[in-house]
Amino acid sequence: HGLVALGQQSAERFPLVDVVRPIATALRNLTGEAVQLFVREGSQRRCVLSLESSHGLRWIVPEGSLLPIDVGSSGRLLAGEQTKTGWLQSVGEREAGAASVSASVRSGDGTIVAALSVSGPVERLTKQPGRRFGPAVVAAAAEINL
Repeated sequence: HGLVALGQQSAERFPLVDVVRPIATALRNLTGEAVQLFVREGSQRRCVLSLESSHGLRWIVPEGSLLPIDVGSSGRLLAGEQTKTGWLQSVGEREAGAASVSASVRSGDGTIVAALSVSGPVERLTKQPGRRFGPAVVAAAAEINL
């Protein structure tokens, strides 16, 4: 019963996961890379949705993980770092060999409520993951209506 209750609590707490899941799935299918959704939790960020890449070599961020807010593209977005492109990228910042690009998910009034991220090994995402996947992440984040 404990896990079911926890799952229900999570769904109630993060209804945006239900809204985001189909868009995140389409983004994962488009890029072939892992996709995560992070929300700010105090001075950290929590992964509330994690979709794995189909590649054998993949980067996995388990749902429920609590990560620093001051490193990584999604953390820096949630911490309020500004971007002219709509996306932020990170290469080897939180974890050596990992790259990511993230865009803000905003509520109707423009408040940042989450960060949508594509991540994977730097060998595939390159040292410029924003150039490769930034526009796709921005478009997916913009599709999310809260």
